[in-house]
Amino acid sequence: MSMKKALCVMAAMAVIGTTALPAQEGYIPLSFGITTSAAQKLDAPKNLSYTAKGTSVTLKWNAVNGADGYRIYEYDKTSKKYVRIKTVSSNKTTLKDVSSGKHYYKVAAVVKSGKSYKAGSATERIMVNMKSSGSTSNAESAKPTSEVNSDSIQLAKKMGNGWNLGNTMESWATWLGSSADAYDYEKAWGQPTTTKEMITGLKKAGFNSVRVPVAWSNMISDDGKYTISKSYFDRIDEIVGYVLDNDMYCIINIHWDGGWWEDFGSDNEKTSAAAMEKYKAMWTQISKHYANHSDKLIFESANEELGSKTKGNANINESYARVNTINQTFVDIVRSTGGKNKNRYLLIAGYDTDIAKTCDKRFVMPEDTISGRLLVSVHYYSPSTFCIADNKNNSWGYRGSWGTDSDIADMKKDFEKMKKFTDAGYGVIIGEYGVCHEKSGNQYIVKKGTDKFFDCVTDLSKQYGYCAMLWDCNDWYNRNTCSFNDKTFAYIYGSEK
Repeated sequence: MSMKKALCVMAAMAVIGTTALPAQEGYIPLSFGITTSAAQKLDAPKNLSYTAKGTSVTLKWNAVNGADGYRIYEYDKTSKKYVRIKTVSSNKTTLKDVSSGKHYYKVAAVVKSGKSYKAGSATERIMVNMKSSGSTSNAESAKPTSEVNSDSIQLAKKMGNGWNLGNTMESWATWLGSSADAYDYEKAWGQPTTTKEMITGLKKAGFNSVRVPVAWSNMISDDGKYTISKSYFDRIDEIVGYVLDNDMYCIINIHWDGGWWEDFGSDNEKTSAAAMEKYKAMWTQISKHYANHSDKLIFESANEELGSKTKGNANINESYARVNTINQTFVDIVRSTGGKNKNRYLLIAGYDTDIAKTCDKRFVMPEDTISGRLLVSVHYYSPSTFCIADNKNNSWGYRGSWGTDSDIADMKKDFEKMKKFTDAGYGVIIGEYGVCHEKSGNQYIVKKGTDKFFDCVTDLSKQYGYCAMLWDCNDWYNRNTCSFNDKTFAYIYGSEK
């Protein structure tokens, strides 16, 4: 959540690149080392898509001006490289006798040079997941485990009521200067220093999991190595410790973090490549640092920035592919660091963490080396005019109340959509939900129906087996008194029942 919500991508012959799947280096088009000017001018084909029928897969893409044909490449798991499988003259081709399982394809436009062809830039990869029957699955067809026994589904249930340590370790405060320490950043957005007593009180208030959003860039080196300060790690360690010591589940992530996520979508290849290097460096350090921490510590790939914020000028299909690649890179890095990370539960951020966009067939859950350890994260601030808009003069609308039969039915429909993931064996985390207060002069007033909204979120989460995590910046659970500001909400979460 951003602060304003708080109140409320070598050869040109037979092989492309050397990147081992499932990771895909960066988001810039692959370079084929082509020196001919005609090939250099060829753009990567856009809107690569597929349809499947029986054991055949048809790939289709937009034609590229100046192209004499197109090369199709498939990822070879043995050589860990993309291998050219055919060259075609049109912008459509059908692959026959495709085996069951996951297949990754890329397409590059080519120009004829003498008796050979020279290739330009390639598309980002597209994944086709073939079932044994020849049909495909767009969410992740091969279920990690059975729906009933999936470890991650059971985990979500065990996590119970969840709570966000909002506007705290994710606070971004460049004005503090180089002399600031972790505690200064922690308090920069108006929240008190986190104490063990606060978390103990939270446990007593009916919560069993805590999400700790983090802005690691607050104290990180600017030498291109992206080294996270030891003292910043120390403070995160303390807070994580408070949660684990209370036998609660803890989630840590890379949050908005100053907005550098938008660099992934830059048209400048160096900028987009640097974003991926930063992402890799951060998760490598975080993963190694916590490699032997409790299994109750969960890593989350991102916040709500994956999607629109990383899209840049890419089309929507390319944007989804980019999000899928970032999430896959995250899983690969964590698993490669060993220790308890081989089996650690990992939370995969959905597209914009939006339910409808995450349920889109273009959003694909990553491959993993172990079954049943992945969960998906979405946020719930719907309707936004009620949950986010805090004053009646808001330009895009305002609602001061919630709770009609239609409102409740809409929420149920939204939650029902996420069964797509539990049916495929993935636990579901509503990583954030909340309602801002209404701003009236110098006062902030609880909107009518906020209690009913929270009650419906928690009830539906229990019904579907999700863990819903309240976004809170001292608005509901008072960190100073270690209790709820209003007993109405205490009853919802169980501390007054």
